[in-house]
Amino acid sequence: MKWSRSLHAIQFWLAKTDRAVVRTIDSHTNLATAVVVLSLCVWGIVTHHLSFAIAIIGVGAIAFTLGATLSLFVSVVLTILSVKTGHEFNATLTTALFEFVGYLLVARLGFKHRQEQNVLQKRGQTAMTHRDQVMPWHVSNDIRTSLAAVRFLLFPIRDEQNHHSVDEAMNELSRLEKLFEEMEKK
Repeated sequence: MKWSRSLHAIQFWLAKTDRAVVRTIDSHTNLATAVVVLSLCVWGIVTHHLSFAIAIIGVGAIAFTLGATLSLFVSVVLTILSVKTGHEFNATLTTALFEFVGYLLVARLGFKHRQEQNVLQKRGQTAMTHRDQVMPWHVSNDIRTSLAAVRFLLFPIRDEQNHHSVDEAMNELSRLEKLFEEMEKK
C-alpha cells in the first residue's frame, strides 16, 4: 500500500513537472529560435560568410511577406548552391547544414510573426467595429433592485416554505430579460 501511494505521488509529481517544462518551452520557443538564428548570423559573419547573413535575412523576409512554402524552397536552393560552390566537401557540407538549419529557423520565425500580426490585426478590427454601449443609470438601478428582489424571493429571511415566492422570482427574471431584449433592439 505504501509503495502504491509513493508511486502515485511520484507519477503525479512527474506529470506536474512535465506540464511545467512543456509550458516553459512553448512560451520561450520564439525567443530560443531567435537566439539561435542570431548566433548563426554572427557565426556567418565571423567565418566570412557574409552572404549567409544577408541570405538569412532575405529568407525571413520572404517567410514574413510571401509565406513559409516559398521561403523553404528558397532555403533548399540556397543550400544546394552553397554545397555546389564550396571548395572542400567536408567543410562545405557542415557549413551547408548550419546554413540550412538557420534558413529553416528564420523561415519559421518569419511565418509565425506574420501569423501573430494577423491575429492582432483581426482583434483590433473587431474591437474597432464594435461600438461602446453605455447603460443608462435608471436601467442599472432597476437591474440591481430586481436582482435584490429575486434574491429575497428565492431566499426569504423567514424559514417558511412558499412556492409563491419562486413564481414571483421567475416573473421578475422574465421582466429583466425583456428589459435587456428592449435594450438590444435600440
